[in-house]
Amino acid sequence: MKNITDVTRMEIFDCIKNGFDIIEEVVRYDSTYEREYIDEQSVHIRMTFCGKLDELKFLDRVFDLKKTPSTDRRFKNAEGDIWQHTVNNDDWQDPFWFLDYKPFNLENGEDKTLLNFLCEMFHPAVRDEKQPWKHYLEKFNELLKFDGYELYVKSYISGRSVYDWKIIKSSLKVVERQMSEIKINFNSEYVDTQVDLMYRLIETAPHSAIGKAKELLEICCKTILDEKGIMYSTELDLIQLMKVACESIDLSPKKVPDGVKGKDIAGRILGNLANISQGMSELRNLYGDGHGKNKNFQPLPPRYANLAVGASVTAVHFMWDTYQERKTRKKL
Repeated sequence: MKNITDVTRMEIFDCIKNGFDIIEEVVRYDSTYEREYIDEQSVHIRMTFCGKLDELKFLDRVFDLKKTPSTDRRFKNAEGDIWQHTVNNDDWQDPFWFLDYKPFNLENGEDKTLLNFLCEMFHPAVRDEKQPWKHYLEKFNELLKFDGYELYVKSYISGRSVYDWKIIKSSLKVVERQMSEIKINFNSEYVDTQVDLMYRLIETAPHSAIGKAKELLEICCKTILDEKGIMYSTELDLIQLMKVACESIDLSPKKVPDGVKGKDIAGRILGNLANISQGMSELRNLYGDGHGKNKNFQPLPPRYANLAVGASVTAVHFMWDTYQERKTRKKL
């Protein structure tokens, strides 16, 4: 299978070669007001691909060098070939020669070849815990998700995570695309942050992701009402807020004209928007992060967070598209 594009491969290779920038929070001191405050700064990070191992030992874990063909006819396998040119002679000048070494086929091979290589970088026997491997894992997943893959925790060794790769379901890819469109449409740094945080929390903190999914619906409803100049009480819960916002853009079963073919079906579909808000509120109250929990609290598995996030994103996408279409129609 070859779904990973050349663009993604080149970006991953660039991260391995040169590292990349991350945003870090730092505590600073304001001498004028005599107080500390949180600021953000850009930090460049790098990590050795072979972690605690030397180059040959790492590559042998991935490719089994004794069984991999040589590019030098003097040697029967890649083990001898690589030793000759990186240890004995050391005449391969590029320290990242392995990325375009033809027998490895990382540049143009099957997706699994590159994915197995990346997973091995994060193996407990390889990775150096002092290096920023978690940032690399997050970065690689950010790049791979658009091509339908994800690196995930498969098992544990001595309490440390072992990674494998999996194909992301096409439905999740649709949700990710919709989330990207939501960020563009709302054009807000706050919404960008909330959407990114919501997605990251699905696996690590499902209860928090559920809370963010509810907040996203609230943001959408309030933005529509604010832009339309419609007053609303700050005391409204999500169900009431959703009802007011939907009615303002004619998304209500009552607004479907009599005589329209499939009116009952359309009415039920629109009525389900209200059901989404009600279900989201109930789910958040029980399992979200909006209320204190006792020490025996057991959060829902990530699949429920996926459901909540997917439902929220789809509803917001539909509502916002409808609002924009109504606005355009009135201008014509």
